[in-house]
Parts: sequence; C-alpha cells; structure tokens
Amino acid sequence: MRWMCVEIENPDIEQSSPTLGFRVLSSWFEKLVGLLGTDPSAPPVVLMRCGSIHTYGMAYPIDVALVGSRGEVLVSQRALPPRRVLSHAESFCAFERPASPCPWPVVGETLRVTSLSFAYEHATQRCVALPCPVGEVTGP
Repeated sequence: MRWMCVEIENPDIEQSSPTLGFRVLSSWFEKLVGLLGTDPSAPPVVLMRCGSIHTYGMAYPIDVALVGSRGEVLVSQRALPPRRVLSHAESFCAFERPASPCPWPVVGETLRVTSLSFAYEHATQRCVALPCPVGEVTGP
C-alpha cells in the first residue's frame, strides 16, 4: 500500500501549510471503490488519473479536490453529500477524505508532493522531496 504526502501552496499566504497524508489508489478497481464501504474514520485517499468522482453508495459526505497534472486545484468541494457527481475535464487526480473541518485545498492553490511511502506511520512525516511536477505514481 502506498501513501503520498502533500503540502498546500497558496501564493497569497507565506506560511507553510500542514502536510496531508493520502493512501494512493491507482488500479481501476481501487479507484472504483475509493471510500465506498468505509466509515467517517477512513484515511484520506488520492485517485490517480481520475477526472471525475461520484458519491453514489456513500453513507457520509466527503471533501473532494480535483487536481490538474501540475498540482493546481481545479475544483474543491467540502462535505459533498451522497448521490452526487463531481468532474473536471483537466483533472489528473482526485483527493478525497471523509468530511472534516481540518485544512483542505481550495481552487487557486497548488498541491506539492513532498513524499511517497509504503508505510502508514510515515504518511504524515516529511521525507525526501520529489521533483515537481509529479506524474503518475507507480509502484511494485
């Protein structure tokens, strides 16, 4: 299982953002399932190569950010209720988590990958920075 850590960059704010950790979903089946069948304590996920998401079958609202290939936030929706669809033609990946009051990227910000890890314990720790922009995440 792979984990990705990202930082939110906002050109209007000089302070650094918190690092957010996400479980990486890259296979067709993983992306189809996403957060379905989980509860509001589920860890956040990122769906690679994903231009749209749906919340059909979800039991709770989720926060969603659709992000372009250079990390630009194209669409951001907090507390998207069940039975909805969200899409953007230029979206490269989708970040999702159970709805939360914690920091979340907004349109106009950029997400920068700071690390990849294969262990959940390291998902929220800083690791070696990756070159930007990061393309598709691949693994063994």
